[in-house]
Amino acid sequence: MKKNKEKDVGENDKESYYCGLDISTSCTGVCLIDKNEQLILLDSVKLTSSSLTTLWSKADRGIEEIKRLIGDKPINKIFVEENAKMFNTGFSSADTLFSLAKFNALISYLSHKTFNAEVYDINVSSARKAVGYKNTLSDKRPVKEKVFEFTTTLHPKFPWKKHITKSGKNKGREIYGQESRDMSDAWVIAVGGLRLIK
Repeated sequence: MKKNKEKDVGENDKESYYCGLDISTSCTGVCLIDKNEQLILLDSVKLTSSSLTTLWSKADRGIEEIKRLIGDKPINKIFVEENAKMFNTGFSSADTLFSLAKFNALISYLSHKTFNAEVYDINVSSARKAVGYKNTLSDKRPVKEKVFEFTTTLHPKFPWKKHITKSGKNKGREIYGQESRDMSDAWVIAVGGLRLIK
């Protein structure tokens, strides 16, 4: 078993990449890194079009867009955040958790078939710890926001998506788009996943 693991993360990785996916039915973050954790790609796939009325159509569009972003780059391993196993803030029902788990499975399988790469479920807390994030309980903001702040501080020159607000208290200001949070999570899963399997 040890011999196989050494082979997996050794010589065969020289010209291949590692993909991290933050999968959701509205926006999926996509991150590609090399074996040295250098960023190759950081982007997102929006799945909010009114034409996407089912999980199947969202999954089809999702894998099409992920394939378009990655192109012909060879993928060694794909890391995805493992499914939530309990109710958390932001999940309103068992149906929501089930739909997310189903969509996660669809994109994971399609990614495996498309890129001929093994898919690894990565515990999000372990991935965050692996990249150096420490949760401050006294900070009551959602963890997703705190992780995003951590990654943007660590990598301010990453291609985060921004826009100028047209209304509200931030009108006229440039702010990070919501999809940048998903991109941040995809980076955490990619780098954290690679560190966890070594």
